[in-house]
Parts: sequence; structure tokens; C-alpha cells
Amino acid sequence: MSIIQQVTTASLSDNWRTINIDALDPDSSTNFDTSTLHPALAPVSESEIRSIGQQVRQLLRGGDAEGALRGALESAPYGGDDNVKDIHLGTVVEVLQSIRASEIPGVLGRIWGSEGGSEVVDCLMKYLWVALFLSSPVVLFCILCSAILGRTTGCR
Repeated sequence: MSIIQQVTTASLSDNWRTINIDALDPDSSTNFDTSTLHPALAPVSESEIRSIGQQVRQLLRGGDAEGALRGALESAPYGGDDNVKDIHLGTVVEVLQSIRASEIPGVLGRIWGSEGGSEVVDCLMKYLWVALFLSSPVVLFCILCSAILGRTTGCR
């Protein structure tokens, strides 16, 4: 009996692929641990982020807007839940609103020129995009910041 006679249309539709060939391919996504794509970040609690917000507000009251902005951006809650991130976004927006528009180029230029400044400015850009996405009341201010940031850092 030939193989053609043994295979019917019913058996072809039921067992057409009994071997998972993707499991045999070393470059297949089935053989890749997707947990390695996300770095292990410590979870940030709401009380921690509120404490950071109080410290940032204290710097603002002391007149150190640059330190407040840098402190807020360096303590971004990457490991936090959405509520924690929203609270911190409010803190960053509060700091941005407290800086005069004429002072922004100088503040951003000093932050950019300092050690680790490029990472802080990258974080600021993330917050600006989130603020634009959420259509918060400071959208125009954020657009102004990103335009000035683009000229200050050379990003176009």
C-alpha cells in the first residue's frame, strides 16, 4: 500500500502539523525568554513617590528649580504602577510650571552639560510626550519645553 492511499483528506486536516517546527529553530521566539526584555526594577510604592514629591517641593520653595527638576527626573518610578506614575507626572508638571519660560534654556543647558545630563533630559522628553498624550492642561508649556529642549541639546 502506498503512502498516497493511507492519507485521506480528513487525516490531512487533523494532523497536518503534529511537530512544532518553531521549537526546533534556535532563533524562534518560542525559545526566547521574554522576561529578559524588561530589566528587573524594584517596585516603587506610593508613599515613596509622595516623599520624593515633598522633597522636590521643598527644593522649589528654596528657589532651586533646577535641582527640583533634576531630582524629580532622576527619581522616575520606572517600577511603579500607573497610579504612582501619575502622581510623579503631577510632580514633574508642577516643577515645569514653576520655571519661568525665560529660564528654561539656561536650566536645561546646565542639566544637559552636567554629568548624567543626557539621561535626565531623555527622561524629561518622556514626560513631555506623556503630557502631550494625556492632553494635560500644560500641553502648550510642554510644547514650548520640547522646542527649547530641541534647540538646547541639538536634537532636531
